[in-house]
Amino acid sequence: MTSTNPAAETSRATARRRSEGAGGREPGAGSWAPLAVLVLAQIGTSSDNAAMNIAVGSLTAELGATLGDIQMATTVFSLIAGAFMIAGGLIGVTIGLRRTMRIGLALAVLGEVVAACAFHIAVLTWGGRVLMGVGACLVTPSVLGLVAALYEGRRRAVAFGAIAGAAALSTLSPIVLGAIMDAAGFRVTFAVLAAYFALVLGTTALLPASAPQAGRKRFDVAGMAVAAAGLTLFLLGTSRLSTWGVVFPMAGCPFTVAGLSPAGPLMAAGLLLLALLVPIERAAEAAGGALIPRSYLASPAVRSGLLAVAMPFFFMGAQGILITPYLMLVAGFSAMQSGMLSLLSGIPMFCLATFLPKLAPRLSSRLIIRIGLAAIVAACLLMALGVEQDAVGAALFAGTMLGGIGVGAVNSQANNAVASAVRGRDAEQSGGIQGAARNIGLALGTAVGGTCLLLAMATLFASGAAEASIAGDLVRTAAEQGSTLMGPEAFAELAATWGAAPADGAALAAIHSQAQADALRLTFGLLGAVMALSLIGTRHLVETAAGR
Repeated sequence: MTSTNPAAETSRATARRRSEGAGGREPGAGSWAPLAVLVLAQIGTSSDNAAMNIAVGSLTAELGATLGDIQMATTVFSLIAGAFMIAGGLIGVTIGLRRTMRIGLALAVLGEVVAACAFHIAVLTWGGRVLMGVGACLVTPSVLGLVAALYEGRRRAVAFGAIAGAAALSTLSPIVLGAIMDAAGFRVTFAVLAAYFALVLGTTALLPASAPQAGRKRFDVAGMAVAAAGLTLFLLGTSRLSTWGVVFPMAGCPFTVAGLSPAGPLMAAGLLLLALLVPIERAAEAAGGALIPRSYLASPAVRSGLLAVAMPFFFMGAQGILITPYLMLVAGFSAMQSGMLSLLSGIPMFCLATFLPKLAPRLSSRLIIRIGLAAIVAACLLMALGVEQDAVGAALFAGTMLGGIGVGAVNSQANNAVASAVRGRDAEQSGGIQGAARNIGLALGTAVGGTCLLLAMATLFASGAAEASIAGDLVRTAAEQGSTLMGPEAFAELAATWGAAPADGAALAAIHSQAQADALRLTFGLLGAVMALSLIGTRHLVETAAGR
């Protein structure tokens, strides 16, 4: 006999909707096999950039690429990934997350093959890196969206922790990829990555098919175009602050805007376009296909969650641009020694991100995120204390480890905090905006860290050189190199090429060494202050802990 209980009918209808949204499985009740596929995909997309970062020597030797060429290849990927990541989330819920992920993985395979076969750096940049960037825009939102679609409650928290752990594990990939690069060059390295993505593509058969979102009338083309253009301009300006200048143009700036550096105007134009998204998305929501649903824009919990997603990447971007160059160019560390430093942060990052949601499901997720951010603040201060003139001390290594602990704690909860702040298909679509938050955080951290370091070095060196009794012409010439990281011997040799006497060269080298150490300390202090301010912005985080 059929039940006529309205409550029972409502319960069954809800269960049917959940089952349809996850391809016939009730979220949270399926196996962990799909999660293994998502973890593999996350490791691949997170490790891809590591190959570019360690390919400098091989690309220079085999393709004749300059450092500027390689920087452009890296920038192109970051711009595409940042600009179109939100659109990837909308595509996922429009045509189905599994289908979107497969398309993204196929593009990743093709991009790595093009990179492996490239006969010129332009082919690698505008072929391989563009394809990989577009692929990442589809894979990353699909990974995060499928977690929200397939799992609920504690299982969702554990699944998001596994994805965060996979991203942390990929910080150790330079060790493996570096060994391949050293032994066989960039072609074999990118070929190995192509094979890896092909393997992951094959395993997507384990993913349940997700139905496209019902009720969509159109795809938000206008919103996607405006968001992509705005993010591209903003990220391009941000990434060029340290090379084009913050206000006034630096040497090598390709053009000016009313006599000023173009970086600031590009950022302002990007922000203006992004502001236009608000009315555009209101109209798109009424038509049933908004790129950014109103629930994202209106919810303080979503905004706090996205800040929690972005800030660890802001820290990692700044840390990467500050520590590694100082270790290699000033303190005399080898590439392998610098790479091994990733173990200090990568291991605790992986352990906390992966296992904290599983082992401590009742701990307050909001408290864990805020404690993690506080740990990153303390890590910045420790690293500042660990900077020595032409060397580093134990405090820097302790700060690196504490930073990994803080990032792991925040990442263990942040993705779930965003997905839990919205419901249904909005949670599945949140993967795109979370991916964009990661890329924006990373780009801002790299730009802010690098720009502050260079400006502080130039200012401190000019101040120190002005106080020394050295010929004015020599001081002016040396000031042009004041924002370049290098050891004292290298700087003294450079000074000799300007005609400096040995005593003057040694004095300038000592001033430069002190300036770059003080500048690095100040920059880490500023980074800690920014991370401390983020604690205010995360006060509206949704609580996702079990039983709360």
